[in-house]
Amino acid sequence: MFDTECPAETAPVSRSVANAAAWPSPEDTFGAIVAAGRPGPSGWLALELDAATDDPALLDDRSLVDAVADLDRIASWAAARQARLLAEFARRRPADPRDSTTGPEAISRWAPDEIALALSISRSTAGARLAQARRLTETLTATLAAHEAGEIDGSKVRAICDATHPLFEDAAVRVQDRVLPAAARQSRAQLVAALRRAVIAIDPEGANERHARARRDRRVVVGAEDEGMASLWALLAAPDALAAHQWLTRLARGLGTDDPRGMDARRADLLVGLLTGRVAVAEPDLDVDPSAGADGDGPREGEVAPVPAGGAGPALRVAPVNPGKPLVHVVVPFSTLTGAEHQPCELAGYGPIPADLARRIAADAVWKRLVTDPLSGALLDHGRTTYRPPAALTDFVRARDVHCRSPLCRRRALDSELDHTVPFPHGPTAEHNLTHGCTLHHHEKHSPGWTVVQHPDGTLEWTTPTGHTYVSEPFDYRPEPDPPPRRPGRSRRVALDWASTAEHADDAPPF
Repeated sequence: MFDTECPAETAPVSRSVANAAAWPSPEDTFGAIVAAGRPGPSGWLALELDAATDDPALLDDRSLVDAVADLDRIASWAAARQARLLAEFARRRPADPRDSTTGPEAISRWAPDEIALALSISRSTAGARLAQARRLTETLTATLAAHEAGEIDGSKVRAICDATHPLFEDAAVRVQDRVLPAAARQSRAQLVAALRRAVIAIDPEGANERHARARRDRRVVVGAEDEGMASLWALLAAPDALAAHQWLTRLARGLGTDDPRGMDARRADLLVGLLTGRVAVAEPDLDVDPSAGADGDGPREGEVAPVPAGGAGPALRVAPVNPGKPLVHVVVPFSTLTGAEHQPCELAGYGPIPADLARRIAADAVWKRLVTDPLSGALLDHGRTTYRPPAALTDFVRARDVHCRSPLCRRRALDSELDHTVPFPHGPTAEHNLTHGCTLHHHEKHSPGWTVVQHPDGTLEWTTPTGHTYVSEPFDYRPEPDPPPRRPGRSRRVALDWASTAEHADDAPPF
């Protein structure tokens, strides 16, 4: 019933569709699909799903979720099959020898126009799709196979292609092989973090060089938006960006609960005030008069803060909710800190960063000692050396979790809420009954139909109202394994960049 090859006696598709009235009911059809062990995506499975989902109202909640997942697998299968066709088309359109662009990856400058016309897309988009298709069929073949099997969707495929873009072919394959086993159960954000870590581990020197080049390109850009608005966009080193955002958040919270604006609006107004000189940061112990404005008449409409300070000067003064430098949490293996190795390091709230950048942060930081199990990657002990730290237990759980413990959330634990898995007093206030969750997932956990079970190793098992279960694991502190040896004869660079073969992109961004 679910074979991917059509038997000789099978009626043509048109006849099967015409006789659809004689097919089993949607409930029976979908039950048969589930009973078959979730067969691989194919055109035949698409036909079965078409019959099973004709009337969604006849499906129960669990079947609805399963059908949504299966249709997503069908979409991935179709996209992968299209990639194979695009790659074959690209091979049939070699570059003209008279063109300036040469090499085995080059294709005819007119090939993207044929695809663009067929799909009603721009030629630059068509060229990028042709280049990605060739990369998948010639180098990242395991990624294409996972895509065709419905294990990963198009956004994850693009993430793998983008991450391996600057690498030589051999290194790209090793990165792919390292991340694919877990990619099916990860969100795109989690996969991107895993890719960054793998790229740094496979090519540490290249990662340091690419970061140095990227840092030289830091900039601030103004863009026009609708309705009289504009965007102020900054490209910064990751720790600088995170520290700046955290400092704005501290100042925004320091405005107090009476401020009617949301946190986003507060941060935006404070940013403008700080950059234009209308706001200055007060000392933490400075006495402030909440009724006085910069000119003594109270805050005007559009002013940033209802917490101005006395004293001369045109600027309003605001105080952060707590003093001290913004906390940037970086996990650095000791061997990397000493320079013996160049393992990727973890910047909480961002993801993996190169060793050189982590060592620069280490030069101006207060360190905590973490003892981890080298086999499981689990946190075993937590030292406390910071000034006025929170409770040791909170320190330990925060360092163990690193992120919100919803299976797909990457909000850092520092900005999340500590929660009892089994509500207190029925459950103890102990490491094995505490986790971090962002506000949304903290509330979700306590919603009707949701259950969470915490296992001794820190793993959480989430069960949704439909009975589906998903697993969240604590942060893995193990160092990246040594990369396998290079494969001989696979040193060609993977970067099949359409921009290098196109004269001009008709819809490229201005910067």
